[in-house]
Amino acid sequence: MDLLAPISRNLIAPLWAKWEKSPYLSHYKRFLKTQYAPLETIRESQTAKMREIVTHAYRTCPFWRERFDSCSIKPSDIHQLEDLRQLPLLTKTDLRTRLDDMISTDYSDRSRLTRHETSGSTGVSVEVFSDEESDQFKRGAVLRSDEWTGWKLGERRALIWGNPQIRTNWKGKIRRFLLDRDYVYLDTLKMDEAAMSQFADALVAAPPSMLFGHAHSLYLFAGYIQAKRPNVKIRPHGILSTCMVLHDYERNLLEEVFQCRVVNRYGCEEVSLIACDCEKQEGLHVNTDALFVELMDFQGNPCPPEQPGRILVTDLCNRAMPMIRYEVGDTAVWAGKPCSCGRTLPLFSQIEGRVADYVMTNKGEYISGISLTENFACMVDGIAQLQIVQEEIDRFTFNIVKAPDFGESTLTRLTELVRKRFGNAAVYQCVFMDKIPQEKNGKYRFCISKVKKEFQ
Repeated sequence: MDLLAPISRNLIAPLWAKWEKSPYLSHYKRFLKTQYAPLETIRESQTAKMREIVTHAYRTCPFWRERFDSCSIKPSDIHQLEDLRQLPLLTKTDLRTRLDDMISTDYSDRSRLTRHETSGSTGVSVEVFSDEESDQFKRGAVLRSDEWTGWKLGERRALIWGNPQIRTNWKGKIRRFLLDRDYVYLDTLKMDEAAMSQFADALVAAPPSMLFGHAHSLYLFAGYIQAKRPNVKIRPHGILSTCMVLHDYERNLLEEVFQCRVVNRYGCEEVSLIACDCEKQEGLHVNTDALFVELMDFQGNPCPPEQPGRILVTDLCNRAMPMIRYEVGDTAVWAGKPCSCGRTLPLFSQIEGRVADYVMTNKGEYISGISLTENFACMVDGIAQLQIVQEEIDRFTFNIVKAPDFGESTLTRLTELVRKRFGNAAVYQCVFMDKIPQEKNGKYRFCISKVKKEFQ
């Protein structure tokens, strides 16, 4: 029994927030109500925040003043959320080449800002700065979605993470023990059998309320427990999967092994939390308190429900470096109906993965990488892991980790699927390996397209 949890939640957390002069708990309590607000109220709040951030951006950021003027638009022309479509997209190239001009003159001292740097796993690393008020606002929103797992503030968490940043100074150690409760890590860059065994032992000795980590790394750990430690009973209240697209087969194994629900979170370093599953697991609720999100198809049109679209985010609270219609680089699908949980926050039915990982056929059609890899994984026996690399329009490499039942029938079925998905002109080679290589940040990419797309 975790006797420290209620003390941490009801005493330590409020006192620590007061000491830090952080309002995140106040934001969190308000967000518990706004998640059930009428949709009209949510839009009114977003619209008011959007008008304020647009006006601020034009007044204090040379980049945005130049961009508005080049389009012959004034902030006063932006009345409704849909009016933002008059502005061109904000790209990663803009962030890399115009960073100085994008930071507000009201926040010229960067030492007082938080710096966020993306991993650059698709070849483009960028940095973004945010102000403290924005950080604490979003911290409250993250806490709200964390608790959708069944975990509560102050309870223990165990993390499966790449390059874990463990606080080593006195303040960090005290905070980690009394408040964050992130008491044990499994480094995704060192997930050998010995490390996973030690991690499992730690979870048994001090059971966590939440297991948090990269989607595929969580899946690998679940596979280890199932195969090597089947008698070990690890039963967190919930699992929070993030940083990578969560496949259905991965979720199924996690829920089977750990006997709890898996909550899927989507976000990015540039704007933090974008959307998250709730306990009903019917889709991902968009963080409308902090963001306005659009989905745009490959022709530049707004997407109706059930149609995949590129994700555009307008940050409604970061005044240090306003982000307006930022193309994250991923795709998602709007749900066609609200979630049965009663929350009115707009809902993604699914995250489709990176735009860069879409495979383009010789007919000009686009196939989602996440759909493709899941389709192959579920329809081809004998493959433990598969990475699809589109080298050219009709040439592929399949990096394969063999399962025990791998055989001639596996290759026959693979050929059938290649013909069906990519056409008779497609050729491929198989490269067999012990494991799929990770990115430098510990993440995995299971579909990589090297073909230049028209929309990139």
